[in-house]
Amino acid sequence: MEKSYEKVIEYVKHGIGSGEIQAGEKLLPERELAQKLEISRNSAREGLRILENMGVLESQQGAGNYVSGNFDEILAEMLSFMYILKKIDVDKITEFRSTLEWGAIETGVKQATEEQRQKMMSYLDNLERAETEEERVRWDKAIHYLLIEASGNFCMLANYKALNKIMDEYIPKMRGKIIEGMHSEQFLSRAHRTLAEGFAEGNIEKAREGLKLHFHYIYQYL
Repeated sequence: MEKSYEKVIEYVKHGIGSGEIQAGEKLLPERELAQKLEISRNSAREGLRILENMGVLESQQGAGNYVSGNFDEILAEMLSFMYILKKIDVDKITEFRSTLEWGAIETGVKQATEEQRQKMMSYLDNLERAETEEERVRWDKAIHYLLIEASGNFCMLANYKALNKIMDEYIPKMRGKIIEGMHSEQFLSRAHRTLAEGFAEGNIEKAREGLKLHFHYIYQYL
């Protein structure tokens, strides 16, 4: 049996889904919402509080409740907590990361803007010029994040953002093991160059080859 406060959650969910309620829009006042949904004000208040705790709403003192305008960031934060709580290991992170990047590569390369293509080559240049491993990790992450971003797929991007929250520890360890196994960074660098150039040139096959090399080294040496 549906609890009264769940009517508030369903009302907001339906409104956002149908486009009747937009990001940044103010909701009805608590009293009006209770009347509209034929529930008590306490139930309306509880439903609004739950939505605020979920990050769907932002409460502004004296101004009311607004639909969050940065829900993608909140979603990424929630997902990252889930990954940590589930204690996802390096193998699972690698598998999920590979799935996301392979899923994004064709669309990302096809529809990347000229600005994104230029940015990719800038990231590659920064990676190859980096003098410290900390800098190399930063630009390594930037290259792969841009690939996902260019796909324009919100679901992929939200999950990749969440994954990035825990990859701060994962990527340095991964790179260290690969470089140690190869006795050189040369081959990993070649994979990044092939991927980045393929992306910048709009060459899907070349970008795929770079990504294939990248994950080949990860699976071989990790």
